[in-house]
Amino acid sequence: MAKQSSRSLWDFFSERRKTFSNNTMALHTESGSLTYGELFALSDSLARFLAARGVFDSDVVALTLPNTLAFVPSVLALVQLNVTIALLSPKYGQNELMAIGRGIRPNFLLSGAAFARDFGRYLGVKKSEPVGGFPVLEELELTPLQHSDDAAGSVQYSSSAASIDHPALIKFTSGSTSEPKAIALSAANILAETATIIDSLHYAPGDRLLGSVPLCHSYGFDLGVLGAVGSGATLVVQDSFVPRRVLTDLSTLGITIFLGVPSMYRFLADIAWTTPPNLSRIRYLLSCTAPLAPDLITAFHGRYGIPITQHYGTSETGAISTHLPAEVLSRPESVGVAMSNVAVDIVDEDGRSLRAGTEGEIVVTSRAVARGYVMGQPGGLSPFRKEACYWTGDRGTMDGDGFIYVRGRVDDLINVGGFKVSPSEVTRVLQSDARVREAAVVGVKDSMGEISVYAAVTLRQMVTETELLSFCRARLADYKVPRRIRICDELPRGPSGKIRVRPEDVT
Repeated sequence: MAKQSSRSLWDFFSERRKTFSNNTMALHTESGSLTYGELFALSDSLARFLAARGVFDSDVVALTLPNTLAFVPSVLALVQLNVTIALLSPKYGQNELMAIGRGIRPNFLLSGAAFARDFGRYLGVKKSEPVGGFPVLEELELTPLQHSDDAAGSVQYSSSAASIDHPALIKFTSGSTSEPKAIALSAANILAETATIIDSLHYAPGDRLLGSVPLCHSYGFDLGVLGAVGSGATLVVQDSFVPRRVLTDLSTLGITIFLGVPSMYRFLADIAWTTPPNLSRIRYLLSCTAPLAPDLITAFHGRYGIPITQHYGTSETGAISTHLPAEVLSRPESVGVAMSNVAVDIVDEDGRSLRAGTEGEIVVTSRAVARGYVMGQPGGLSPFRKEACYWTGDRGTMDGDGFIYVRGRVDDLINVGGFKVSPSEVTRVLQSDARVREAAVVGVKDSMGEISVYAAVTLRQMVTETELLSFCRARLADYKVPRRIRICDELPRGPSGKIRVRPEDVT
């Protein structure tokens, strides 16, 4: 059953191969481009190379690449071979890599040479072999991996849904410890997610997508790789975010959809220019991974005349909602409405639906909801409580028109002397100060066991901690005002680019 389901994923891509013109641009980077004909021909060659070296149906292959021209053909080659693709971030460190090695026991690693050497320090490496033969693939090396037991590649997971033993894809997301959560998706999940993105955002062959977000993470992979190849659009890939380069590409490359995150838009809102950039072709300036501050939406629109469109999703569910550009300015705190084929409900602790405007937990139902966790299963009641349904752990509301508002996490409220403080609320207040670029808030326990609110910020203009505290006191209840606000050059981030501030970062 697993083989038939996964094979249908390659059937889907094969249909795209027949539909799109071979001469249509598929991928573009600073180092080169590939048409759709070249992309599929390259993936065929790589698949033959991998098969000749022992990569077989149902193997687990860890794919670890930065944003390069080789990423998408590598994905297509592995799909063609019917393996489980485990998307690893090149930014993972020793603890994360060792946990992943133990947790999913991959049979092979497909990566750049430098990462193969690093990974080899934590797992048994027999010998890496350069792929070679094609300039686009010259960075790639295939590394067979050995393990201390005979269970390598035997990926199992537990959920309330019917179990399968051969996921098509494994995504990783941050866990509460150094061990990431590994999320297993079937071919049907991936096909459903692709359809949701294309149907909701109307991706088409004429679209040109620009992304400097990591393609190995859910946002870039789903809305970038799956959306582009599934629709015949062109994916313009950048290896990192350079504000002036992004603004130039948005103006000159005919970009219609940009995949960004809040920090990118803050830089773009502040950048100096003399001639206004031409953004007339853009349909969506998408933002994901963290809430957008309403003041940023207003400031950006004032400079560029285009709204930033908040997108909401998780690695476990795929795309959930996207704002409607025409409604952004009137509902700046919303993350939009549910996407095609996605149902969103707000429920109480017992799972009962709440009326419009009442805060509860956001629950998502769709065919794109993952089948469960391979590793890193959170303690307590599983968020996968029934098939195709996921309890997100996000607190939120929905108004009478179906617009969704994310208020924070169910489990991240800071208990200050019996009063509950939402870090998201304090973060929004800090970021509403025009002098603050980004902010993060966390609870810190002192030697007496008392918990206080602490914050860390980066600045766009000089301001003192005393001034920021005064700003907060004028807008927040006393118990919500941070005890300390640490001013930083930059905030710590995880491999996906999300801000990850811990108590030791603010004290």
